[in-house]
Amino acid sequence: MQAFSNAEQLHLALQSLLLGAGIGLFYDVLRAVRRQFSFGRAATAACDTLFWMVLLGALFEFNLLFAPGQSRYFILAGAAGGAALYFGLLSPAALAVFGRALGALVWALRLPGRAARTLRRLAQAVGLREKCGFFVKKFAKPSSIFGRKGIK
Repeated sequence: MQAFSNAEQLHLALQSLLLGAGIGLFYDVLRAVRRQFSFGRAATAACDTLFWMVLLGALFEFNLLFAPGQSRYFILAGAAGGAALYFGLLSPAALAVFGRALGALVWALRLPGRAARTLRRLAQAVGLREKCGFFVKKFAKPSSIFGRKGIK
């Protein structure tokens, strides 16, 4: 086991603060998704399970990479402090940005459906089907050229 100097431990503590802020950011992303789509209990439980899996994986990976596998309690305290700082300072603004971005994404994904409904209503108002009925009847009949070969 190698010993860390005080400067290295301070560096590790500051990195764990950033880890906590990143975890808080990930939680806000999941919270914005849950608010936008108003999930039920099962989907909320799935989001919470995903959050805890990512949290435990991130802490495990952080301990392996930055603290050579040594469990240090100030890493957990730093991550909790970073999350608390994030939720206290940046969370409301980030949640508003994520909510608007998801709203814009949902609006953009629904745009082709709205355009298709508008075009369908416009075609009905103009009577396009009745005006093109002659051509529809012409092309709906089987062709005499391909009829002999079994193609309709």
